[in-house]
Amino acid sequence: MGDIHTLVRSLRGFSRNNEVTKAVRVELRKPVPMVRTRIKMAARGQLPHRGGLGAWVAAIKITALVQFSAKVVSIRMRGGRRSTGAQSDIRAIDRGRVRAPSWGRRKRGDWHTQTVQPGFVSKTAEESPEWGAAIDRGIAVALEKIHA
Repeated sequence: MGDIHTLVRSLRGFSRNNEVTKAVRVELRKPVPMVRTRIKMAARGQLPHRGGLGAWVAAIKITALVQFSAKVVSIRMRGGRRSTGAQSDIRAIDRGRVRAPSWGRRKRGDWHTQTVQPGFVSKTAEESPEWGAAIDRGIAVALEKIHA
């Protein structure tokens, strides 16, 4: 198993960078379905059950984007859900703040803010053990492609 410094040194003079980045991208996307399931379970477990908020948030669509820049490889996860024609604010719910209608009234001034436990998306995704193994596999695959 190699390390990231060996990979960076090897990539400097390599002419087929696209093959390597594609292989690394594939490896880094492999744990996304497992992390997606963990996030949905966390939403059901951490968010309020009454009123169906936990189940409603667990139905969000979560996508992942792997980006390469000169010095950084990043994995960005995005989640959202269309409700009543507008995009829902999953980031605000992840920060611990939910806007909800009071007693089913949806007119202006009839909404309230409720606090919930923050981090059901961000902490769950960060603490998933699958990422470390995927990063190690990605580095190993990239080094194999370079030295083959």
